[in-house]
Amino acid sequence: MTSITVEQLFQDLKDKLKLKLLTEGVSLGRRIKSAEILRPGLAFSGYYDYFTYDRVQILGRTEVSFLRKMTQQKRNRFLNKFFTYKMPCIIISKNLSIMDDFLNRAIKAQVPVFRSPLMTSTISSRVTLAIEDFLSPEISMHATLLDVYGVGTLLIGKSGVGKSECALELVERGHRLVADDMVNLRLSRGKFLTGSSSEIIRHHMEIRGLGIINIKSIFGVGAVRDQKRISLVVTLERWSQSKEYERLGLEEQTYTILGVNLPHLIIPVRPGRNIPILVEVAALNQREKRMGINSAQEFNKKLIRSMSV
Repeated sequence: MTSITVEQLFQDLKDKLKLKLLTEGVSLGRRIKSAEILRPGLAFSGYYDYFTYDRVQILGRTEVSFLRKMTQQKRNRFLNKFFTYKMPCIIISKNLSIMDDFLNRAIKAQVPVFRSPLMTSTISSRVTLAIEDFLSPEISMHATLLDVYGVGTLLIGKSGVGKSECALELVERGHRLVADDMVNLRLSRGKFLTGSSSEIIRHHMEIRGLGIINIKSIFGVGAVRDQKRISLVVTLERWSQSKEYERLGLEEQTYTILGVNLPHLIIPVRPGRNIPILVEVAALNQREKRMGINSAQEFNKKLIRSMSV
């Protein structure tokens, strides 16, 4: 998504920011293309050379007080100039009252004006984060996503390898399902991946021989969550005698999604192997690594020291 509408931003933030629309009848269809916001102090003083009007404009006590101190004649000239720019919208903080002539010019220029009781800094940060989330790159992937011991674990592999059955066993063992069959992946803040499910199949799982089951209804609300940051990718694949699998864990593999390199494990599947418990241990091992503990490397160091004695 390269842009969002003011309507989308309003629906997302109206409860969080307690937003009230002050310009009734003005369309909310204008588009926002940047997550950056602007406090138009320089524009208020008459300097428009670098006025980034295409961003959400936020007015705090400083800007509103400056407007109030203007003479009516000067404010008229300012408003005539200010509203020639096609701004997406304006948000006024701290429930500050704004002059009627300002709102009338905004309505005439079809610029939506909102008011919030929150502080300017709070509004700025939440608006920026909300727009960033909307504009973040997204892809969908055939996979299953779970929260295993707090580690967002993405199970991938060919159809029929047993991803859903493994996930069902993990849910039964107390872990939480995020998405099954199709996972929506979003790059948040350019740093990490968040996975979720589509509204239609959320909290549902397809099990061959059983059909579609509702995990939330069967196991309770504690067995599901709507989204989770992904920290580990586990590939399930059928055991191949001709392939040599990792045995020591010294070589760390990564799996790249939307430019993010994620720790990656390949677990071979064959009769008799308890795949769910292997995934549990993989998640716990990943937690240890995040804490600076690498069991494989520690073992290797001990082995080298014993050989050198």
